[in-house]
Amino acid sequence: MSRQSRSRSQSRSRMWGTLLLGALLLGGWAANSGAAAQPGSVANAAAASAAGDAATLLQAAERLYPSAAYAVTLQHAGAYRRANGDAAFGRLGDAVAAAFGLPLAEPSRDANGHRVYVAAGETDAAAGGKLEAALVGWADGATHLTVRWDAPAGTDAERAGAWTREAEARLRKLGVDAAWTATVRGSVGKLEPDVARALQSYVRERFEAEAVETYADAGSEIVSYASPLLRDGVRVADGRVNLQAALHRDSVDGTYRLTMATPLIASEP
Repeated sequence: MSRQSRSRSQSRSRMWGTLLLGALLLGGWAANSGAAAQPGSVANAAAASAAGDAATLLQAAERLYPSAAYAVTLQHAGAYRRANGDAAFGRLGDAVAAAFGLPLAEPSRDANGHRVYVAAGETDAAAGGKLEAALVGWADGATHLTVRWDAPAGTDAERAGAWTREAEARLRKLGVDAAWTATVRGSVGKLEPDVARALQSYVRERFEAEAVETYADAGSEIVSYASPLLRDGVRVADGRVNLQAALHRDSVDGTYRLTMATPLIASEP
């Protein structure tokens, strides 16, 4: 590998390391934001706040992206019920799949020996998109549940809100209070450098946000913000983060891709 290629590889590793850290932080955020069952009024307030954050993000997306040119991901991730043994884990996975109307799956093991159950399929015609429910189990019986909806392109706040309310009702029947992350991503075309900078400024101003952390390299910039318009989010070394915006320039065609998320960017589907 050449020095230049090695440098690019290391740069990408640092960038995705930032996003990976975000994914890990989300686990702690979910645990404190409703993933475990809470008293009704507290749980309902947390869920309403999360749904409101997603709506705020999507309303901004409708102004920032060309029509229907952005993808939307809504995801809950957090600790779930204990399941001791393969049989109990399989039954728990079946219950989750059935709750969301997904085909039952066969439990398996990942490369590290953890139990894995993944049920996936299309959502109903009204919502559209793809739905996945994934359960991971550890040797001590602890489990982690992820429910992810990759919505149709250009999904607006009203449509996302309807799906979120239905999904929250299904999760409550499973004893789970939803802790949503919302991510939008899509192309914003070819931009002059000053326009690209103005785009990040618009995101900051739209959310009345203050930059907390920034990572940048030759083709990408990820800014983590604290916004008073969004809920508490997660704690990082330099403060509180509840909004991220990443702007990436394609080195081949020069187009820019904007990703925004609250509280942190979810991994690519």
